Amino acid sequence: MINPLKRTDVFRCRQEAHRRFGGAVSAYHVLREKKCWPAGCLYFVWHCVKLEKGGRCPQGFTVPGRKCGGCTHYVEDKLHFQPERLIEEAAYDAFLEDLEVYEAWIEKAARGRPQVAGRVATVKPWFERTVLPDGSRLRLRGYLLVLRNAFIGVEPVDGPVYVRVSPGLMASFGFTAKMKVEMTGEIREDRGRIVVSHPKQVETRGRGWGWRWTDEKALVAVHTASHLDRQPEQCLACPWGALADVSDRSEPEERKYRSLYCLKAVADPDGCYVRAMGKLRRKSA
Repeated sequence: MINPLKRTDVFRCRQEAHRRFGGAVSAYHVLREKKCWPAGCLYFVWHCVKLEKGGRCPQGFTVPGRKCGGCTHYVEDKLHFQPERLIEEAAYDAFLEDLEVYEAWIEKAARGRPQVAGRVATVKPWFERTVLPDGSRLRLRGYLLVLRNAFIGVEPVDGPVYVRVSPGLMASFGFTAKMKVEMTGEIREDRGRIVVSHPKQVETRGRGWGWRWTDEKALVAVHTASHLDRQPEQCLACPWGALADVSDRSEPEERKYRSLYCLKAVADPDGCYVRAMGKLRRKSA
């Protein structure tokens, strides 16, 4: 089973937030989160004429925001963006058929607790970030097992499957990369990803290899992690690159998204010493 919602070759968007990814955007983002195809979506950009001319705000603000609505210097521009479809009509119709089959399958799987089996590709801390008007906080929720070549029931899954495990389950089994696991669990789609929650009847085969997380190590890594403005593919695939589920409550309307953090505190992916050391080890092996 292939998850069509993860495809990034169906649409492209010129909105500012996607420019750092070359306009690449997932089908999930367009069709499910923003629901902006084919009508497009509206964005509002705030400006302060006085600040742009080098003047000072009478209220002492340094950037325009939601409290500036009644000010005569405040300007709000309304921008309309429409995603560009990258594939022809026939290919898009085939994509929609694949999507219908996939959604019927995930709905059926979600009605029970099917058997899940696969090999652990990597283990990462699972944490959440809450953004409030007066700051933000990170919270460790548990761990994510990223499975490759997984089966849900008898159906092979082409793409990663994410298993959420509690700190207690992690302490009991010590999940590491290359370990084979079997379990039952609740199947959900979370922002385009296939997620297994509340795993039961867990069995493991093989000792695995590499870093073994403990709560103490995870808490240190989470609180020293560096936030990355971009989401390069090499960082997403790296064992030290972790996506945090973000709940942004700093504005009247709550926003939910994911932010990428480096658990090795590397601020610039282009100068990553972890990747460089890995290349050196592979050459010397």
